Amino acid sequence: MKKTFLQFLALILLLVSCSTDNNNPESSENPETEIEDTFNYLALRANGNLYEIGNKTGEVSAVGSISAMRGNLNMIPSTVTASAEKIFIYEHLFDPFHGRVLVMDKETRSVEVFALDFPVEIYGENAGLNSLDWDAAQGNLVGIVKDEMEYNNNNTSRVVRIDPETMALSYEGISFDHNITLSTSLLGNKLYALSSTTGDLEHAELLEIDLSTKTLEPLEISDTELFMGNLANNGKDNFLFGLMPVRGSSLMGEMKAYKLNLTNNEFEALPEVGRFSGRHIARKSFYNKEFKEFAELIYKDNKNQLLQYNHQENELSVLELIGAGDFDTSVIIIDYVKVQ
Repeated sequence: MKKTFLQFLALILLLVSCSTDNNNPESSENPETEIEDTFNYLALRANGNLYEIGNKTGEVSAVGSISAMRGNLNMIPSTVTASAEKIFIYEHLFDPFHGRVLVMDKETRSVEVFALDFPVEIYGENAGLNSLDWDAAQGNLVGIVKDEMEYNNNNTSRVVRIDPETMALSYEGISFDHNITLSTSLLGNKLYALSSTTGDLEHAELLEIDLSTKTLEPLEISDTELFMGNLANNGKDNFLFGLMPVRGSSLMGEMKAYKLNLTNNEFEALPEVGRFSGRHIARKSFYNKEFKEFAELIYKDNKNQLLQYNHQENELSVLELIGAGDFDTSVIIIDYVKVQ
């Protein structure tokens, strides 16, 4: 039976109280201090459902849906990215075989749908996007195109730029023989990509792709058995945030949060928050530029929880989600909304 790229992602899915503060000591009843959210994270499920998640309360609310999305396994989490005004969501569809980008306006939440054209002479017959990142400096999108989305062997990946207005692709002259790219993060003119030569995680490596010199090389990390997915960066400091699988763990899908210092290519473990499982390694973590916080959805104690990391304070925390019963492993954070 043919194994599609999307079926492969499904196979590697990592299955996996509010505190009280007495600020009124004179009160005999010791009332709880009301917790108020500073902002809500906006989350998207592959079926198009949208949710807001309180950053302090963990309360989850359904806030509509993107009706144009096809659902199931069509959305590839690593191909969702955003500019200051727009959110770009790639779906790979079959019957007929094609890829498309949904562009959602952050303010109005209106959506436009663009079909992508992958010229056969450049990209192959069954090409599709493996990753997508917004390049603020260039004002366009950077993606990695896999030449054969239906198989995970002997594939070629190519770096492209995409015009955000027309969705026209431009091949950047950078290619590499990797079957699948799981997570990417664009920092300056360098694209960091967790990619596998064979399609399995045991052969994954972190690549550094220089978009200016059009060169590519694996990062020379002291412990070559370590790799990090769920990548994100804060846009200025020379490090990546991400989650690393715990090898040989008795907890299914167990991961730990790390920073990768790109100056010396050394991993730095972040403060402990107890054992937790990742939802999926083939995706990005979210960075909130205004509140300077990394965020990712995880499982902990058999519950949906929100992992938050403040780089400036070096504080890592988890927040139990309330009302997240509709969440599955496809749910990702795509934006944040200030509480009025």
